[in-house]
Amino acid sequence: YADPKLKASFTGIHSGHTKAHFNRAVLEGVAFSLLDCRKALEATGIPHDNTAAIIGGGSQSPLWRQIVADVLGIALRQKENSDSSFGAAMLAGVSTGMFAGYEEALDRCTRDVSLTEPDTEKNRIYNEMFADYKQIHDALAPIYSGR
Repeated sequence: YADPKLKASFTGIHSGHTKAHFNRAVLEGVAFSLLDCRKALEATGIPHDNTAAIIGGGSQSPLWRQIVADVLGIALRQKENSDSSFGAAMLAGVSTGMFAGYEEALDRCTRDVSLTEPDTEKNRIYNEMFADYKQIHDALAPIYSGR
């Protein structure tokens, strides 16, 4: 959400929830934000593949990769070099003529080390939960905007 006053919140908490539940809720909340972005792309007609590269430090976590794959409903390729700055370096290589183009840079500099497939049943459940995520945002946004 492009809302600087938006705050994070945990809803539906009960005494049986543990630190692990809160950690997972944060991961799922971020993944729902990615799904919101995907839906915005789809609404504007911007095409995307059913497979994507996952980059950054979080890509090293099998749990994170699985949550993102399940929420987005797409397969995720983990790259050997997954630092986000590595992509900038490849772009610089293209712009300076080190590589003939983007395809050559990708072919020479990247190698898949894993593929995380989405679980269709979990994707169905996450889609139901996403509706709750949106409803919670809509209910709490007026409270946060007043502060």
